Order: sequence, then structure tokens, then C-alpha cells
Amino acid sequence: MKSVKLSEFDLIDRITDEINRVKPGDWSSFVSGIGDDAAVIKSNVKFQLATTDSLNEGVHFQRKYLDWQALGWKALAVNLSDIAAMGGAPHYALVSLGLPEETQPEDVVRLYQGMLELAEQSGTVIAGGNISRASQLGVHVTVIGRAESKSKVLLRSKARNGDLIAVTGRLGAAAAGLAALDGSLKPGEFDTAELTDAFWRPQPRLDVGRLLLKNGIKCAIDISDGLLADLGHVLNASNIGARIEAARIPIHPSVAAVAGTDALQLALNGGEDYELLFTGKYENIERVIGGACCPVTVIGEICRGKGKLELLDAEGRCLPVGASGWQHF
Repeated sequence: MKSVKLSEFDLIDRITDEINRVKPGDWSSFVSGIGDDAAVIKSNVKFQLATTDSLNEGVHFQRKYLDWQALGWKALAVNLSDIAAMGGAPHYALVSLGLPEETQPEDVVRLYQGMLELAEQSGTVIAGGNISRASQLGVHVTVIGRAESKSKVLLRSKARNGDLIAVTGRLGAAAAGLAALDGSLKPGEFDTAELTDAFWRPQPRLDVGRLLLKNGIKCAIDISDGLLADLGHVLNASNIGARIEAARIPIHPSVAAVAGTDALQLALNGGEDYELLFTGKYENIERVIGGACCPVTVIGEICRGKGKLELLDAEGRCLPVGASGWQHF
């Protein structure tokens, strides 16, 4: 492929054209943005949610299996998942790119096309950002969302003794997809496509997050670091313990088919599933199960004992719980 170089401002113009073509989200609230020093956004929101995340080459993905369009989707998705875990709705996003010198303009356009696809689905305005030269590729996104009120948010610190623990979706597919991409797992052609799609294109559970609040759920977290690690964050924030059953963990069918005895560990510790883990009373969770657009599975219960986490086998015996979850450093 012939190398093409554009100036910073030529590239910004290409990006702006893509954004203006789609105009995702509540575009009427977007007074002014790209081309000025800061975005001007009309808002009457009293309680806002703010989150930021980065995807960095060599840490979160490798160049050898890079999909530019999927990278754009995922960079926005991981932030929207945080908004979902709070029970909120996204409003706008700011995007900063660190681009190596050899980056092609069409690759950057494809990245934005993937991001704009999800922005349009989720109602998120892409309001501006920054581009800079970097030694390795990095995508950094900040999302501002809204909450209905001070009390209408989901918090990690709200788990209570006697609550049931539930998760959305099926677990382990993203980690298995990463293993397939780096060559350490060799599934069949059909499973490879499904698993790598789970890694690159997680589905933020925005509708489910709002459904949780509607049905009296107060505690949630998104599963980014891994089920055990993220449940541990809840237990520490709530000063409580938990007991979960290995047989109830909803392992993704393709993971169960190709990973053998490693399937449970991928579901427990693999991370990057971006499903929601939440706790609540039986009757509240039953209403969530009845109204959710995805599977919801009860996997255990909250109990006394700060930070104590027990993983039980089918006979009720404790299984070892070692170091778990995604490590960023």
C-alpha cells in the first residue's frame, strides 16, 4: 500500500467530515465543537457521569491483528460500559489519538467509522478531541453521561448481606478471542469469528443498566477486569463477602466448546467481557430477568465477611481462588 501523509489539520478535516456525515446522538444540543478550542454543548442535566479509558498498542492489542474499525468501536464501547454500570445514559464523547508516523489517513477514517457506528446506536455525540504523534498507537476516550438524580445511580458500595449476585450475558468469549488472535488458542473457523468479535466488539449493556435502576437494583459493576476481580471490587467497596457456584457461571458456548478445562478460568478471570454484574433482592432480580434483552444468570449470594470470596463446586466444596483478572501493569 502506498504511504500517504496528511497534515494534522487535513486529517482533522477528514475526521470532521465523517462525524458530520453521521451526526450521532442529540446533535441539536451540540452548539459548536470541532474547529474551535472547546466544544459548546447545551445541557440542563443536573447530575452528570464522567468516565475515561485508553486502549494502547502493546497493552490492550497488538499491531499484528489490528482491526482499525473494530478498535474504534471498542474504544467507545469500554467507556459506554462504565456508563451502563452506573445506570446512566451517554451524552457526548471526546477522543484523543496517539498516532505513529507510519499511520495511514484511511486507517484513522476506518477507526472513526467503527466508533461512529456505536455512537449512532447509543446516542453519543462525538464532540471533539485531539491527535498527536506517538511512538505507538493509542486511543483515549472520555464520555460524559447523565443520571436521573443523585439517588438514581448504581454503585459498587451498595451490595448488602442476603443479596443475590447476577450477571448478564455469557462470559469468557473476549478472553478466548484474544487467545485466538495471538495464536495460543486454535478454534474452528466459525468459533474464531464469534470469539474475536467478542474481543473487538463488546456490547455495552446501556438498556440493562437503566432496567436495573427501574427495578430497585442499587449495586452494579461492569466486568472489565474479570468476574472474580470485579466482584472483589464490589466486596471491598461494600465491606461484605460473597459465595458463588462454579456450576452456575454462564460460560459462552463457543468457549466451552473450544477451551476444554480452561473454559471456567476464562469466564472467571479472562476479563473484557463488558457484561454487568449486579446484586439485589430475589424479587427485584426476577423482574430484571423478565425484562432484560439478554440472558441474566444468578451465580451466588452476598454474605458476611469483608472481602471474603468463596467459589464452590457442585458438592459445596471451596475451589481455590488465586490471583485473578486483567492486569494493566
